[in-house]
Amino acid sequence: MAFEVCKLSKSLGAEVKGLDLREALNPSIRTKINDAFVENVVLVFRNQNLTAQQFLAAAKQLGQPATQKLSQYKVPGCPMVSYVSNQEKTDAGNPKLLGKAWHTDHSFQPEPPKATLLYGVKLPKRGGDTWFANMKLAYDTLPNKLKDRIKGLEAIHAYRESREVMSKNERNAEILTDAEERKLNTVHPVIRTHDISGSKSIYLNPLRIKRFIGMSSDESSKLLERLILHSTKDNLVYVHRWQQGDVIIWDNRQAMHRVEHNYDLSEERLMHRIILKGIKPE
Repeated sequence: MAFEVCKLSKSLGAEVKGLDLREALNPSIRTKINDAFVENVVLVFRNQNLTAQQFLAAAKQLGQPATQKLSQYKVPGCPMVSYVSNQEKTDAGNPKLLGKAWHTDHSFQPEPPKATLLYGVKLPKRGGDTWFANMKLAYDTLPNKLKDRIKGLEAIHAYRESREVMSKNERNAEILTDAEERKLNTVHPVIRTHDISGSKSIYLNPLRIKRFIGMSSDESSKLLERLILHSTKDNLVYVHRWQQGDVIIWDNRQAMHRVEHNYDLSEERLMHRIILKGIKPE
């Protein structure tokens, strides 16, 4: 099965051409795809035509699918696959538009997923772009003074039902010691070492980080804002313009992402989603 990997931008992202994800990949191809995945952070497979079950089978060739948290969004008949839809409503009856802010998936878990896969089932005519930031390149280009400041630093990741960025008041709602925070929430290093390549990345999640260990909420907010501003510069970002049949897999160990709801909200945007098991960040 001949295929090629073509760069999509200087910073990150590559398209894998010539593979039909409905077909089994031999061990040699799997190895090459996984190598390309770690190198490029984001891989795109275009022109796919998958049922939920076929999407799951394809994901199993790239890792071990994990159970997703919110059971109400599981695809009927295929619970390891969830869906993301702009047809879901808030309590006020407005479209529930998730993922607008920069984040990495499930960082509140002790062992966050190594990867996320999305398949575009129904797409608006235009828009709904997904943005990705290369957190490895962000670390590599970090000023030395700031790099020294976050060396050995840890962040408290707390689960919240709302996906909006945590406000200052919410960060200050509970004043707990570092030891208490470690018991109640998940703590991860801010500089993460990739378990395959050994490279270092900045590991952030503005939606989940309550504060940094040893810092107040205000100090943490200022540092977090500075790190996000650096990490999401144009030269570190790839913007994916969705096409029907696209499958994307990205490396949560070295990427943040967000969705741009820049489309006609009367048009349906439906994605199937799978996460792959990861390990505790170190």
